[in-house]
Amino acid sequence: MATTGYSSPTDAPDRHGPIPTMVYVCEPDAVVAGRRAEVCRTHAAHRTWWVVDTVIEEQPGLPLQERPGWQRVRTALAQGEVGIVITWDPATVAAGLEDFQALQASFRSRGAVLVAATGTPEAPPPRHDTTA
Repeated sequence: MATTGYSSPTDAPDRHGPIPTMVYVCEPDAVVAGRRAEVCRTHAAHRTWWVVDTVIEEQPGLPLQERPGWQRVRTALAQGEVGIVITWDPATVAAGLEDFQALQASFRSRGAVLVAATGTPEAPPPRHDTTA
């Protein structure tokens, strides 16, 4: 999917307009989590991404794949309901910057984008290798 805020006719022939986006925040303090989610929604709004869902969960100690909220994110991605996921910080979903970049690459390989509102620059655009 395009990351400019709008999907193009080549991204999905039946979908054109703002890219459906999901906010994912994992923070045990409800007040802090709410603030972080708002920063993520503002991040999306500045890019004309359309936030369709916000997932806030309180168990950062659980491995990512075991978190119920992350399962919601994965399901939404698999069903094509969202094309962008915004999280507060890379540490929310990865052990370090390299792990976060690997997760971003995994998203890109499925035509989706993972970004963090803080802590790292946005994901680079997908590469289209012509030597494959």
